[in-house]
Amino acid sequence: MSQRIGLVLAGGAGARLGREKGSLDWDGQTLADRAARTLHPICSSVLVSVANGAENPAPDWPYITDASADRKGPLAGIDAAFAASQDAELLVLACDYPLVDTELLRQLGDQASDDHDLVMPTDPAGRDHPLVAVWSRRMQPIVRRAVAAQRLRVHSLFADCRILRLHPDMLHAHGVEQIERKLLNVNRPEDLEASRG
Repeated sequence: MSQRIGLVLAGGAGARLGREKGSLDWDGQTLADRAARTLHPICSSVLVSVANGAENPAPDWPYITDASADRKGPLAGIDAAFAASQDAELLVLACDYPLVDTELLRQLGDQASDDHDLVMPTDPAGRDHPLVAVWSRRMQPIVRRAVAAQRLRVHSLFADCRILRLHPDMLHAHGVEQIERKLLNVNRPEDLEASRG
């Protein structure tokens, strides 16, 4: 198995939240710092991805910036991380998933193999969560081509890769309701409040 690097995606503008997502406070730390600390126990190192020109919202951790000055979304951050990490695979955690824990990420990592390019959980409704996932090194050229072609929706890559979807009943030690809560994605102020409840 190749080396595994944790990647915190913290480049979101957070327009509906009033400030950049990664810098939002969650339980006395920024969302970006919380994500980095969650990844750290199971990764050889952790990188924080921020938009070009933005400050690192988790200053205790090394960061990378998107190549483009325009915000191109999470694929640009993943592309930059692949470029900066030689032959490592990426364990990706977007900072706006504050309830994802190390154990859930460990289970994703345990399922990674040469048979799959992307290993991700689904929630009880069947929604994919590719920004809480293991991205094989084989995804690098697929991501690079998509970014170059301005095809920036993560789901647009799915036809080009072999995906292992881990449904809630496949994630041991996590009940279905727990998985639904852990995969809460913070996009609005009410989501942030719900994550703290």
